[in-house]
Order: sequence, then structure tokens, then C-alpha cells
Amino acid sequence: MELPYIEKDCTFNHEGHTYTSGGALVTPERIVAYPAKDGVLRNWHGHQIGTYRIVNKQRAIFFGRRSWQGSHYYYMRARVGDVMYSLRGFGEGMVATGKRIKG
Repeated sequence: MELPYIEKDCTFNHEGHTYTSGGALVTPERIVAYPAKDGVLRNWHGHQIGTYRIVNKQRAIFFGRRSWQGSHYYYMRARVGDVMYSLRGFGEGMVATGKRIKG
């Protein structure tokens, strides 16, 4: 994959309304992607762009309240090509964001 990778055409229609997602983004320093089953990291359209593994998780309670996004917040390590990233998000199928791991 050539960097920067910016996913395009993330628009869909549902019940007469049009929605647009930002899609996946991979630069040498930042990443926005979607963790899927079996450690596969995908773009918004479902195509594999890398791999990931969960390194930690915690209950999703922020400021004394449960999160509406999920029950647990996940910390992940991802590989896209030769670059490693540290990701955070709510797990499978949810958007995860992160930054490059130096080294």
C-alpha cells in the first residue's frame, strides 16, 4: 500500500437519506481503520489493509458513566506494511484511531 492511503467513496443511502463516512486513513504517522474478526484490519469498504492484535482492554466507563459506544475500550497494535501503529477503539467493527510506534 502506498502512503498516504486515503479511502474514497464512502457514501451510502439508507431509507432515502445519504450518509458519508470519513473512511480509512493511513499516513506514516497516523491511522484510522476498522478492526475485524481474526485480527484483520480493514478499511470502511471491508478490504484488508493490515493486521492487529489486542494488547489490553478496560471497561468503558468515562467520568463515572458507561459509554454508549461499547462495554470495553480496546488498546491494539496494528501492522500496515512495515509500519506498526498503536490503536484505540471499541473493538470489532468500530472505528479505531492511532499513531505510529517509533522504532
